[in-house]
Amino acid sequence: MFFINVIILTLLVVGLLIVITAIIEPASLAIFYSLLQAIFVKNPPMVEVDRFLPQAKLLRDNWEDIRKELDMILSRYKENIPRFHEIDGMQKPISANDGIPWRTYVIKVYGNLVEEQAKEVPITSAIIQQIPEIKTAMFSILEPGKHIPYHRGFYKGIYRYHLGLIIPKEGECYIMNGGVKYVWREGEDILFDDTYRHAVWNNTEETRVVFFADVLRTDLPAWLQKINQWVYGIRANSGRLKKAIKRSVITKRKQKIGGIHPG
Repeated sequence: MFFINVIILTLLVVGLLIVITAIIEPASLAIFYSLLQAIFVKNPPMVEVDRFLPQAKLLRDNWEDIRKELDMILSRYKENIPRFHEIDGMQKPISANDGIPWRTYVIKVYGNLVEEQAKEVPITSAIIQQIPEIKTAMFSILEPGKHIPYHRGFYKGIYRYHLGLIIPKEGECYIMNGGVKYVWREGEDILFDDTYRHAVWNNTEETRVVFFADVLRTDLPAWLQKINQWVYGIRANSGRLKKAIKRSVITKRKQKIGGIHPG
């Protein structure tokens, strides 16, 4: 009887913590969900792109056009593209750790296009819209020498996708995820679980850019998929994330003259 009471009390305490967490910061429910998912679903650090995101072929097939739009964005706005921690303060330990910029040109966040920025990359945006599993999408820009220290994502309901767009030709530039090393290549992609311990190095004198996306997982049992979609919806409506979306928009834009951007 004693042990039954302990179990009941533990469940009540856990339930109370979940309710309090949901009230204070709804997005934090992702942590509790991830613990639940980890019990029932196992996956390696890196997963097969074409098996879990077959639509990624659209991105690979059009990577050169995506690259052209990226080049245009960099030529117009590079120094004004916000650093990751300027958008989301929670990223400061991994974004502002060494003073070297990690910039992010955000195109889509939690299912919603950032209209002002999406319209400047119409080909990329159109492809993203054809892949509904992609909920968040951006260009992830690492300046020369940037190191993102080891850390873990806290939400297992998504996979992270990278497509190489600008990859340094000389020096080491790679990611380590769950003990697995991957070296980016232009036009090639990876899909991985970022809740594994991972870090990034750009030990080169060149900028590295990948198309970066969060992909809602579809490889879950039906009952768990429903919970995942519910938790994701709560996260998408978080006040903190809505503020982050506003901060992701480039505020200093070159004025158009006769429909052409100067410089």
